[in-house]
Amino acid sequence: MWRNKLLLAVAVLSSLSACSQKKEIPDSLRQRVLVAGYHSGFIFAHSIFVQNTKGTKPDGFELEYSRLRTDSVFRAHFNCYSRSGFNFTYVDFNKQLLGSSYSLCYFIEPNYRLGNALHINVRAAAGLSYLTNPFDSIKNPANQSYSWPINMFLQLGFGLTCPVGKHFSLYARGNFFHNSNGGFNQPNGGINYINTSFGLQYFAHSNRLPVYNTIKDTSWKKQPVHLDVSVYYSPKGGYRPDSVAARKYVAGVSFGLAKQVSNIDAVTAGVEIYYDEGLHTIKKVFLKDESSSTLAGILLGHQFLLNRFTFSQQLGIYVYKQTAYYNEIYADLSILFITVGD
Repeated sequence: MWRNKLLLAVAVLSSLSACSQKKEIPDSLRQRVLVAGYHSGFIFAHSIFVQNTKGTKPDGFELEYSRLRTDSVFRAHFNCYSRSGFNFTYVDFNKQLLGSSYSLCYFIEPNYRLGNALHINVRAAAGLSYLTNPFDSIKNPANQSYSWPINMFLQLGFGLTCPVGKHFSLYARGNFFHNSNGGFNQPNGGINYINTSFGLQYFAHSNRLPVYNTIKDTSWKKQPVHLDVSVYYSPKGGYRPDSVAARKYVAGVSFGLAKQVSNIDAVTAGVEIYYDEGLHTIKKVFLKDESSSTLAGILLGHQFLLNRFTFSQQLGIYVYKQTAYYNEIYADLSILFITVGD
């Protein structure tokens, strides 16, 4: 059982405390941190095609190897203590049609002090997953969530850490996990699951985040406004003229301006225009709708800047989108699909 393996991992972490090399000078810039934890949650059935996963409650465990930066230069510039490394996550979906998953990802996790005891942290991670029971037209036709065993894995999280002694800390974190193949193969409804994880962290030197005199760094003010231009292409499901499912695409271009407003923050504004061939085939084949499938919008957003990483979030509104008839008719078809599926 995987739970026995998790208990073994926790035991290994405990033994490391006794084996710490007292004479070794710790590298305070990149301290080694090991983690073992358990997670449990529920799948969010985000579309009509994956309603057969609603109510599923996956659980599993996670193991990590990472480094924690606590030097004063990094702290002064980014106003946090950053931990980054590799995470292995096992998930038992507890539903036969979905099977289970094994994920390996790289994560980055800024940490912030809340007094001498608690630390809060945010996490972003990306990697690959191996999922054990993909769609098969004969053996597993009900799995509309994924059709390849290898899929992308994304994670966002927010958590709390509480020191227990010098080398160990307990942690709890809320997470959002996502698996999909990016539309390269169908079906690809994707798996979105929300969970809570908790466990034990081992710090090779100390779990205490040091306190430094505040040094105001205003070097960001010298950064000019910069222009971001991107061109993108992504596969997407669609249909041939004979109503047979086929792989289509989405392609577009975006232009944006970014202005740094602190050492770790920038605000953005931009425009985006793209063509959705998958949408076009649905409108043409099923609805006899010849309206444009080109969409355009304006965007406002934020960038979180941490060392060599940039995490962007954008929200926007469409200024050109001819989908009124599609939304009206396809909504009725979606209700019919759910009724028949039930």
